Amino acid sequence: MKTAHARATLLSLVLILAVPGRAEEPGLLHSPPERAEPRVALQLDGTLVEGRRVLELYVRYRGPGEPYARRPMERQYGDLYRAVIPAEHVVPPGIEYYVEGLTADGERIPLFQSATRPARVLVGGETPASASIVRATPPERRPGRTPRGSTPQRTPRTPPPPEHTRTQAPAPVSDAPRQQDDSMAALTADLPPDAASEPMAPSRASRDTPPTGATSSREPAPARSELEEDLALYSAEDTLALATRHEATVRTVPAIGASFGRQQLRSLGARTVADVLDVVPGLSVSRDVQGFHRTAIRGLRNDAEVLFLLNGHRLNNFFDGKALMNLPVENLERVEVIRGPGSALHGAGAFLGVVNIVTDRTDGVRTSVSVGGYPEQDDRLAVTGNGHLSMGHTAGDLRVFADVDVWSQAGDSTVIENDGLDDESISQGLRDVADPAGRTRDERFLFNAGAGASYAMGSAGRLGASARFLTERRSALVGLFDTVGEDSELGWNVFLADLTWERSFGPDVTLRARAAYDQQSTDRFFQITPHAFSTGTGANRLFEEGMQEQTQVSVRSLTGSVDADIALGANNRLSLGAVVEQQTLGTYEYETNYTLDAQVRPEGLARPEGLGDLVGGPAARRLNVGLFAQDQWTVVNALTLTFGVRMDATQLPTVDASGAIDGTRFVTTFNPRVGLVFAATDALVLKALYGRAFRAPTLQELVERIPDTEYNQGRFEGNPRLQPATVDTFELGADLVQAAGDARVRLRANAYVALFGSPIVPVDTSGNIVPLRNRELGVRVYGVEGEARLEASKRAYAWLNASISRAEDLELPAQSRLLTDVPQARFNAGVSMPIGAYVNFDVVVRTGAERRNNSRSVLELIRRYKIPSYSLITAQLRTEPILDHFEVALVAHNLFDNDLRDDVPRPDRVPGLLPREGMSGYLTVRAQY
Repeated sequence: MKTAHARATLLSLVLILAVPGRAEEPGLLHSPPERAEPRVALQLDGTLVEGRRVLELYVRYRGPGEPYARRPMERQYGDLYRAVIPAEHVVPPGIEYYVEGLTADGERIPLFQSATRPARVLVGGETPASASIVRATPPERRPGRTPRGSTPQRTPRTPPPPEHTRTQAPAPVSDAPRQQDDSMAALTADLPPDAASEPMAPSRASRDTPPTGATSSREPAPARSELEEDLALYSAEDTLALATRHEATVRTVPAIGASFGRQQLRSLGARTVADVLDVVPGLSVSRDVQGFHRTAIRGLRNDAEVLFLLNGHRLNNFFDGKALMNLPVENLERVEVIRGPGSALHGAGAFLGVVNIVTDRTDGVRTSVSVGGYPEQDDRLAVTGNGHLSMGHTAGDLRVFADVDVWSQAGDSTVIENDGLDDESISQGLRDVADPAGRTRDERFLFNAGAGASYAMGSAGRLGASARFLTERRSALVGLFDTVGEDSELGWNVFLADLTWERSFGPDVTLRARAAYDQQSTDRFFQITPHAFSTGTGANRLFEEGMQEQTQVSVRSLTGSVDADIALGANNRLSLGAVVEQQTLGTYEYETNYTLDAQVRPEGLARPEGLGDLVGGPAARRLNVGLFAQDQWTVVNALTLTFGVRMDATQLPTVDASGAIDGTRFVTTFNPRVGLVFAATDALVLKALYGRAFRAPTLQELVERIPDTEYNQGRFEGNPRLQPATVDTFELGADLVQAAGDARVRLRANAYVALFGSPIVPVDTSGNIVPLRNRELGVRVYGVEGEARLEASKRAYAWLNASISRAEDLELPAQSRLLTDVPQARFNAGVSMPIGAYVNFDVVVRTGAERRNNSRSVLELIRRYKIPSYSLITAQLRTEPILDHFEVALVAHNLFDNDLRDDVPRPDRVPGLLPREGMSGYLTVRAQY
């Protein structure tokens, strides 16, 4: 593997140095939409390539029975252009368009498609009765210039189609008279006879609809250009909506981000969102001893500081900041990741980064089934299976969609030789000295179902509604307090619902409104001692079922937002918005089956003495009001500036002199953002970015205080005096795309410095209950990240990324500042290659550097640990589409059984580092119609 990576890296450098200096023809990288909604403005985005000679871009379009109309394509930033076809022209059965450019000498050159072969988009709904055929004189062709085909430019390097696709047998001609729809015929009004007879390619959304006007031969479906594929490091689309609220290419968006489309999710062999995040440079994903997935970004890790969004809904729990994020990827359209602050758009919690999970709502029916598991030491298989079904359908102005996921996992099981109650368990005769303390448990059941609909109301806009329910039931990986709790059970329910409205007021203004209701409930039951455990003499100290505790929490939030996009000019876009969110603690119950002096409670689980009521307190409700504005301005042809600011007023508790909460107040924060994107050449994009973010303390960090006993020590206690934490981040980035022959090379690099003010960091100083506090002198993080991709063809490519970070707690002496509990260096790489015409082979390698204990307190110095570096290898065989409907994949994870990503318990109590997962394998079958 090392040799393969070395060769790939060397070849990348050679290709960059060997790039020929010849000029390329200008072109537009653009993927035509398959289907459009009737009476809804159609937005077209494209990336101009080799456009030094091009001064202006125009899209020429027409609906049924209409002549071609012209509309300018406006530069958004860098080389990204956009045009909007007015809603009144988007009518059934379809619309045609092509794009041309105007040079300095007045020459009109085709950039995407042409008048003789325009792009065609099906429009749902009934055909207008007024549509008629309009015959016009075909446009005059320039002498010596051949119109471009459907593939956007670079045609000299497009490989020829396979022999078996170059010619097709003539289709049988029916003797029945051919019926022609006059409205559809109007779409071919200006075309010459050979072009006019070609059928419109059916979209995936209308596979069962026969093409109008059968012909003796069929033109192959338009193919995406190879350079368009190059514009993605991980995804063929490489679009990102997180950073600007508009879809844009990652290379030109004013942020450091990554985007993974469906095809890239599959080529990675990923099964869950955690698998995807673990290959992003600067990120690492691990699980704690209770089995919660935790995401670290650029050297720091805190559940409340990484914002997870699912179709725009916050997944982070208002109480403790945790998110039910590890969803199956079969249901997803894409996963987007922003590394760095995002509060200027997304408000509180978009601190270390933002992860946006987008479900698949496209038309058609998709299903998949996956079966596999973990081989156990007794030659049994711990079986894991999951199934997925999703569908979407458009009928006129109405769109409906739904999906369901079911996941059932037996999980891996590893022997735990010792735990924190070894001495007590052995002395009480609960187990022999040679017996292990127990085993890890990783059972999981997940159910995820969602549905929604949208309706186009003509000039009144589009109305949409959706709802989703998720439920998870799982065991705790090890348990609480470094003791095995094999009876522990954790439950999580999430309900998400929203109502949306969007309307375009001409081509320059788009207004959106959204109302959302979210509710989460968690039920975490922990067994903290073995069965028949005794805390002393007498029946009132014998716990037949072990000592137990249970925490049940429910929270809900109601959100309303309004935002608008306004085109102030050809090169200026302004976004404005307001958000109001009310978060409420519905229930909070903490119960134990033991008293404060470790005696059995006769009534079973009950609230311990001295526990305060959190639900009725002022901190149980939090109102947040946010106002934001962002302006993207293309100053000159290659330079785009982004200015943004968001003001948030967050309701937080006030305290009296004794530290008791006596009311609430609003804390105001301002979060600016500045981005400069400079397209130095068509191949090189440079970025300079600054952003500020904040995050308010969670309710748990503010008010939860668990009574202290001998068997639940080591907790952190809430502190109502906590203040919001802030971060100022400065970033520099570069993106380079080069080509040599049929090969493509893409390089990305960025460096950053992040300065954290008053971070909320738990530091154990006593081994008992410790109050949280703000670190007044802050934390400083700096590092570099790099990415590269070498693509020989669409199916043969190699990629790699690496990241190095240094996080320092400035409140400590210089020799103790370095924070080392997450990997400071990460390296990921992958290779995909075809095996024949129908099978692909993928290999993904994920590595992480050694981790050690931090040195912020005496206890951290005493409780030393060292987790070695790790390397995980995933290998996969997957087919190309079979009969256009089916795919099969066989994947193996952690091939060499070296998974050391997860956190460790206290090594003085639970030695051996406890690798959480062994090798596993899965067979997946997918189908789509």
